[in-house]
Formats: sequence, structure tokens, C-alpha cells
Amino acid sequence: MASEQPNVQPAASSQVCGVQGASRRSVFGGGLALAAAVVAGDSLSSLVLSAGPAEARAFAAPPPGYRLQVDKIDGYSFVYPEGWIGVTSSGNDIFLRNPRNIDENLFVDISSPSSSRYDSVTDFGATAADAADLLLDKYLVREFMSTRLGIRREGKIISSASREGANNRTYYDIAIRITSYGSKNAYVATSEEMMRDYGVEWDRVLWTTLGAASNRLYELRFQTAADSFESSKAVIDKVTKSFAVVDVDPDQSKVLLPSSLRALSNSL
Repeated sequence: MASEQPNVQPAASSQVCGVQGASRRSVFGGGLALAAAVVAGDSLSSLVLSAGPAEARAFAAPPPGYRLQVDKIDGYSFVYPEGWIGVTSSGNDIFLRNPRNIDENLFVDISSPSSSRYDSVTDFGATAADAADLLLDKYLVREFMSTRLGIRREGKIISSASREGANNRTYYDIAIRITSYGSKNAYVATSEEMMRDYGVEWDRVLWTTLGAASNRLYELRFQTAADSFESSKAVIDKVTKSFAVVDVDPDQSKVLLPSSLRALSNSL
């Protein structure tokens, strides 16, 4: 049995074009306006995208070396490095990875409004520190839980901060380090065999930005190896600070296409 890796699964990505991810959502038309924020150099520029078959889009270009991802139906946007690729077949709303570094990837996950309601990120955690504690428990108790013999997972909160971001909403930025210890031999049967090759399996930093809109909690998570975290900070900062969420029209967000049309729209 191979060593376990953090459970971050790929997901369906939106369309790739000059402004990434717009056309699959514009299949529905309508008058939804999406206000977001993107990083341009050292300044924050505002972005407004209007949905509709023939409506013009006015936007601030992403910084050099980055592309813009927009999801009009679910109401979020962010920039990500050029060259990163979308991977399909997961439950996450979108999953992107760095083909030059297998340890670097990011995804967006959105809570269901039917199971919980979030008017603000403060409904998840009263402070960024509270939210960080909840995320750490989630990672250790549920997401990275392992039933393999001798596997031990340790977590440490690196930082947590609250800020006012796009659309005057409160966002939490949280960095957590997760380290997995286990035997390098996945076929050990006894504790004695396990301890012969016991050591670090993987060591990752999960940088999560939380936002809330439309009664849902949005999570953008950027993952990288712990030993390359410092060198990745500039990219992480651009991606996470650009993350913006907005309230969406509930009637429009509930529109579902048949599977055949969804496949077609994904390819547009």
C-alpha cells in the first residue's frame, strides 16, 4: 500500500480563455454582476464582470504571469499563476495544480446553504484564531485521519489573520502546517517492523482564505510543501488576496443543466 497523501482531490474547472472560467457560467445569461478584487503589482484593483450573452465585460487585467478565474454562478473569483492546469473529477468546485511542482495546488470548496448558513466568516469562527482552531481540528480529526498502522498526523497553526477584502467583506487568512509520520514500508504487520523505517511521510503547509456570501462559507486553499513555503509566499499572497466572493441570485444559482449540456458548456 502506498503512503497516503493529503486528501485534496481535483475538481471540474471552468473555461480557459483570456478571462478564465467565464463562459461555462455565462451559458445561463441573466443580469448577475460580479464584483471582485485582483492584485495588480502592489496595488489592489477592482473588477466588475457582467453576465449576459452579449454584454461587454469591463475588468482590470490580472498581474503579469497570472490568469483570472471567475465563477458567476457560485459567486467567486481569484487569480492564479499562468501555466497551472485544471484537473477534473472531484467534489471540489475547482482544482488547479502546478505541473512543474507536484506539491503545489489549490482548490475552492463551498458549503451547502441547506446544511448551514453563514452571513459572515464570523459565523464560522468569532475570530481568525478561533477559525484556525476549527480548521486544525477538521484536518486532524476528519480530513487527514488514517487507519493505517502507526500513522501519526501532527498539526501546527502558523498564522491567522482577519482583513477587510473585496466588496468590504471580512476574510480570514489561515496557515496550518500538517506533518504525517509513518513507516516507509507500507506492508509492515507489527509495531517492531513499523519502527525500523519510521519517519516523515509528507510535510505540507495549507494556506486557507475563508469568505462568506449567499449564506455559504467559501474556502480557497493553497497547498505547498513545508520546505518551499517561504519561496511560495509571493504567489500565495497574490492568489489569496485576490480571492473575492459575492452574493448571487438564488434563482440563477439553482439552474441546472442536463449532464450532456454541462459537458458541452465545460468545453466552451
